[in-house]
Amino acid sequence: MDLGKYSKVPVVNFMSDQSHPTQALGDLTTIEEHLPAGKKLEDCKIVFVGDATQVCVSTMYFAVQMGMHFAQYGPKGNQVPETDLKRAQKIAEESGATIDITDDERILEGADFIYTDVWYGLYDKELQKDEYMKIFYPKYQVNDEMLAKTNNPSVKFMHCLPAGRGEEVTDSVLDGEHSIVWDRAENRKTAMRAIFTYLLNPNMKVATKALADKYQGELDEMLAHEPYKANK
Repeated sequence: MDLGKYSKVPVVNFMSDQSHPTQALGDLTTIEEHLPAGKKLEDCKIVFVGDATQVCVSTMYFAVQMGMHFAQYGPKGNQVPETDLKRAQKIAEESGATIDITDDERILEGADFIYTDVWYGLYDKELQKDEYMKIFYPKYQVNDEMLAKTNNPSVKFMHCLPAGRGEEVTDSVLDGEHSIVWDRAENRKTAMRAIFTYLLNPNMKVATKALADKYQGELDEMLAHEPYKANK
């Protein structure tokens, strides 16, 4: 935030300890692509399972802005910070969104999207495996049994990646029919490119097809040269 305050050029937050806005944009795009039949965004329920990482907090913010039902299912002591929760609740009052923070597994009922993140914490606050497994495992592991508790055969699974296989999520879920993690990963990249396109064209009001074709052409040309092969 200090860098953005004093910089003379745009500064994009690709991730900080507090938020992950480009992740949120990609996630929102992914949810829109996989909306349940007959539902709008504001009809959907997304449950974030486990630790209140910056991804969890950013998910909460975009969900309440869209009028969705957001829930975090996680242990006390690892739930959304009170300051962020109060801010999100004010947004929800205007948007009509619902927020639940709980360690009660009944919150899984009716979820359209189940989302999780790694358990080991952030950077200098990272926990050792034996420490975080005691906190989260097995109650908060996303597995087939947890998905079944949603009572929604069409529930979708999301993860910001990379995943701790066998920890916060099982292979059967990560690689299974409910998983949309690779669509989400692709959409995050697209979201980041869109941000740069917008910032590099400050006078652009509407993204025309001609402009989209121009940038896609430049990207295709760059990839066609495959410069990474020259270094092999």
